[in-house]
Amino acid sequence: MTGHFETLVYTDCRQGQGLKGSAGLQFQSRSADAAAAAETLVRDHLLYEPPSRWMADRRPVEQYPPSFAHISSNGILATATGLYLGREANGTREGNQLTHAIVTTDPASYADLRPAQLFQAGFWSSAPAPTTQSDPVRLGDGVGSDHSPTRAQAFVLDQPRGRETLLALVSALADAGRPGRSRVLFVGDDIASIVGWLVAGTLLLPRERALELGFKIFSTDPARSALPVVAVRPEFAGPAGRIDNPLGYAVFDLDRHQHTPIEPTAWARRWVDLFLTEDPRDVVDALGVAAASGLAGDDGRDETAAALGLAAILHRLPEPRHAEAIVEWLRTGPEGLRHAYGPDVADLFAETPERWPQRVLVLLDEVGCDGLVPGRAADVRLALIISELTDARLRGAVTDRRLPPLPAGEWHPDHSDQARQLLTEALTSGVPPQPFEALLRVATRFEVDVRWSDIAEAAEDFVRYWGDHPRDVRPAGFTCRDRLEERLQAVLEARARRSPQDRAEVGDGWWRSLLPRLKTLDFALAEAVLGAAVRHGDERDTVVKRYLTASRNDPDDFSWVAGALWSQSLPTTAELELVLDLAPKGARLPDRVFWKVTEGVTRAAVADRGLFDLCHRLVVPGLMTPSARVAAALAEDSELIDALTELRQRPNDGRSAVLLRRLRDCPARLIEMRQAEVVTALSGVVAFLSLDGLLDRHPGLMAPFVDRLVEALTTEDGEAPAVLAFYLAAGAGAPAAQQVARLEQALGRWMIRSSGGQLERAGRHLALHGSDWRESWQRYVDAYSSRRRMYRLSHPFRDR
Repeated sequence: MTGHFETLVYTDCRQGQGLKGSAGLQFQSRSADAAAAAETLVRDHLLYEPPSRWMADRRPVEQYPPSFAHISSNGILATATGLYLGREANGTREGNQLTHAIVTTDPASYADLRPAQLFQAGFWSSAPAPTTQSDPVRLGDGVGSDHSPTRAQAFVLDQPRGRETLLALVSALADAGRPGRSRVLFVGDDIASIVGWLVAGTLLLPRERALELGFKIFSTDPARSALPVVAVRPEFAGPAGRIDNPLGYAVFDLDRHQHTPIEPTAWARRWVDLFLTEDPRDVVDALGVAAASGLAGDDGRDETAAALGLAAILHRLPEPRHAEAIVEWLRTGPEGLRHAYGPDVADLFAETPERWPQRVLVLLDEVGCDGLVPGRAADVRLALIISELTDARLRGAVTDRRLPPLPAGEWHPDHSDQARQLLTEALTSGVPPQPFEALLRVATRFEVDVRWSDIAEAAEDFVRYWGDHPRDVRPAGFTCRDRLEERLQAVLEARARRSPQDRAEVGDGWWRSLLPRLKTLDFALAEAVLGAAVRHGDERDTVVKRYLTASRNDPDDFSWVAGALWSQSLPTTAELELVLDLAPKGARLPDRVFWKVTEGVTRAAVADRGLFDLCHRLVVPGLMTPSARVAAALAEDSELIDALTELRQRPNDGRSAVLLRRLRDCPARLIEMRQAEVVTALSGVVAFLSLDGLLDRHPGLMAPFVDRLVEALTTEDGEAPAVLAFYLAAGAGAPAAQQVARLEQALGRWMIRSSGGQLERAGRHLALHGSDWRESWQRYVDAYSSRRRMYRLSHPFRDR
């Protein structure tokens, strides 16, 4: 059952006339077996109801009005008309009637008609079918014309209190019969008037609601019908017919032109007023578009749906508050409706694009890209440009999202000229730097080819601001970006040339972005960039190694690069080692690079051997030019190194004394710096008086010297450490008691294991210092004689 109606005829049948085959009231015919599924619905709800009192009074048949009814249940829709026939087909009793029903499972079978509009249509039958198979029905041209929107409008306007009644009726019908809602009860004798009101009321409901809204005209008792809408004659209305009844009916008394007080809904107010003042056919179509748009519902968007319907059919411009949703609908609404009405609605918006908010213009531009506003897409885009220019100029707001291209043929060279003029005027209007950047982004977003010559002067303030706020500007995609960056570089170069402080500030902000194009920068800016890259440390090791290595074959370039790298911070020792490895012959670095080294060599209270050694190595190849103070410090250190080197070679006593006096005269900080080397050298030299002078001048040597002698006595065989230990333990140099004890203990172990020759040579050393020292040594040797014999017995091959 699709696209047309099947039919059922119900009446009193003679034997063999009906579908049952027997006599009596039954379905006399049907158009197809598929119609049988609707028989129960028709029998229970749609059959003609002859009043029993009238039949008892044997009223003439012509006094019985026809019936008209409709129901929607479980996917079946059925509409029926009925009439009273009088006597039974097989006898003389009253009660015969005929009901002709049309049934379908396809709502589209009703086309764009409401069921009430089918009243008195030409296809209704008033007699039984010739056989048990009746004809199906198709709605032909002209069906429903007697109850068209135009006639319905005229009918309502002709009724007393017509607008008020229609407002209440539409409000009541919208929810009639739903849980917790009242049913609608018409009270009146004139079926034409009842149908007239029902037609007008359901025309102002969405078509789907009108199809599901069951009604029965007439019923002999409102309570007998379960349908949402019932009509009764006044004599059968009973208590339910009172307009103030408590029985759950919204009553419309058509004879008295009264109805139950009902608060009109917003939907009813909108569509009733339009229906009664505009072309009613357009209004019904507009309502249909609104209802089918997908915008209507319980979420407060009924007004937007109505605005869409009125735009589509009556070509009414929507209010701005509805514009965004409607333009969005042009791309996302039901395809059939968009195909039918989308171009007209889009064109309506595009006629005056300048009146819409920016977010609407964005959506409308997308519609233009879809080809839905042919001939107007460029105007929409220009309006969007103007809107975004205003936002950029006033609030600095802009989106970076690029727009898709318009369909071919929409954008012409004159549109490009207009867009360029708009951007140029905005950029040269004296805006501050931040809005200026936003305007540049608008030009990028819309791919407007702004000419540098037109904005160069206006861009100067922005470029200076950019130079001060590198993190606040994102140049990606800027129109005229190359020229802007040229000017920016020139500004930064000028700043970098002013002073070291300016160079540091420029480097702080710009080193990351400028380092990749270092070769394009002038020397001052390049120095600022390299110096900041090293000082900030993020990529320090990589930067230092990369740029020193790259310049290792050019002395002048290497010297400049090194100076730039450490223009804002001092090199580490490891970095200076790298300089030594990579520097080409002839390179000479700026003095400031070596400040840490020179300060350590000349001023540090505690001298650093590593710095002194590094300084020597930097001076030798000419990388560093020492100052007088540095040269003097290095000379003193060199003299100390030479003396220690010679002492380690065991010179004669006279020369040793000279060298020890030279050590005595060395600065304390250098002796302390090379303490380990000094005490090692001293431990092999016997020159008592010179040693006394050295220890007196540098008392800090005593403790490490004792440590060295103890180590030598334990691990070495020479006699010099023993002589020196004996000398100190005997009181020379005034070592501490603990140090004396350590020396004596170590010396005792040495005495036990030493050979006679070693002891004799040690004695000769002491004899040079005086006979008393020789005798004292001998007594010391004698004291260990027994232990020495025991040691020799256990170590027979030990004697040397």
